Amino acid sequence: MRWLPFEIHPDTPPEGAPKPFSPEEWQQVRERLKRLAQEVGLPIDPPQHNVNSRFALETAEPVRAQKDDGEAGTFCHHVSRAFFTEHADISKREVIVPIAERFGISASDVGSAWHERRFSPTVDAFIEDGHKAGVRGVPAMGWPNRRAIVGLMPPTELVLRLRNEAPERLPKPTHI
Repeated sequence: MRWLPFEIHPDTPPEGAPKPFSPEEWQQVRERLKRLAQEVGLPIDPPQHNVNSRFALETAEPVRAQKDDGEAGTFCHHVSRAFFTEHADISKREVIVPIAERFGISASDVGSAWHERRFSPTVDAFIEDGHKAGVRGVPAMGWPNRRAIVGLMPPTELVLRLRNEAPERLPKPTHI
């Protein structure tokens, strides 16, 4: 599995922005997300405020460069948990740097990579590839050179959809 960045709300200003829902709509959306997440064992409490995730996305790339894809995925998991369970503002250095440090990426390495925007072209290319594959939100999964499967769903549905999209060289199961 390869974790790749995707910027859901690239137009979110640095100070963040409210979700585009009325209070009544938000309550329905929030409950639906919590129910789906509970079905797959994810403890989330979706915040009602969008934050700009670009700093977090670009910080995952030094982890990928110095470690590997798996560690970059674990970094993204920690960032997601901070956002979805702790309502942490993942646009802030004071949130992201300590997470990066757990992966051996120093605060100065994070700062210089961000200041130089060293990984911005990489993140942009991944996001463009995601758009080409049909990614419009997260989570999104799929096989290389295939359309993405987007959205939180029960595991059995995800497995079925991934198997249906699998390259022909993979054996198709007789049951799930």
